[in-house]
Amino acid sequence: MSKQLTADRRNQLAQILLSNGSIKVGDASKEFGVSTETIRKDIIFLEKEGIAIKSHGGATIASSMLERPVEKKKTENKDSKTRIAIEALAHIPPKSTIILDAGSTNYTLAKLLSLEKDLTIFTNSIIALQLLVKSENHIFSFGGLARPSSFGIIGKWANEELRSIHADVSFIGTDGFLDLEGPATASYEEAEFKKNIVDASETSFILSDSTKFHSRTLFEFCHWSEIDYLITDNQAPKTAVEKIQNNTNVIMV
Repeated sequence: MSKQLTADRRNQLAQILLSNGSIKVGDASKEFGVSTETIRKDIIFLEKEGIAIKSHGGATIASSMLERPVEKKKTENKDSKTRIAIEALAHIPPKSTIILDAGSTNYTLAKLLSLEKDLTIFTNSIIALQLLVKSENHIFSFGGLARPSSFGIIGKWANEELRSIHADVSFIGTDGFLDLEGPATASYEEAEFKKNIVDASETSFILSDSTKFHSRTLFEFCHWSEIDYLITDNQAPKTAVEKIQNNTNVIMV
């Protein structure tokens, strides 16, 4: 691989760490076409950012980056969510305005966004906020009621704030959509907030691993035709994907 800009290379190193859990200096040096000393400097930078821990001959992912935002989901489908988050990152224009919803896959995306700069990010995720506030982006949080199950902020205040903004792109979570005509969530209050995210966005993405194709939940917050993209993993059931593709774009990773 040819030499790349420092920031881009460090982002890709962080993605490798998120996917594999570790990197070797020699392997990374060959892959990126730079010296081993350059990779060591990159690792020192990622360690200062709380992403990596230096080890003999390389680095491992920091344990704080492996923590899951929702207790029931903290060990589920880690690899799929990482691939989905990496794909989502590729759809973010430079210096754009983003709305980042709460949820475990969105939290994985927040880890990657923490390495970016000059983005304007609105989020209702308490734990994503903790990551992003240290980044070189412009970070805004919504005020309202905190839900312990999702670590998300919802309610009247949050919705009023959401209606006052317009974002270039949004990333929205879902609890499932089996036998439904669109993405859904288990909370009526969260469904209202997610619907308002769709309305406040120029381009909207649902980030969902394939398990959500098999999950029933209560409150459908929009029809698939109102969503621009669904990003999911390659284990999603073919028949269900084809049905959704009649109404929106589906990206499988």
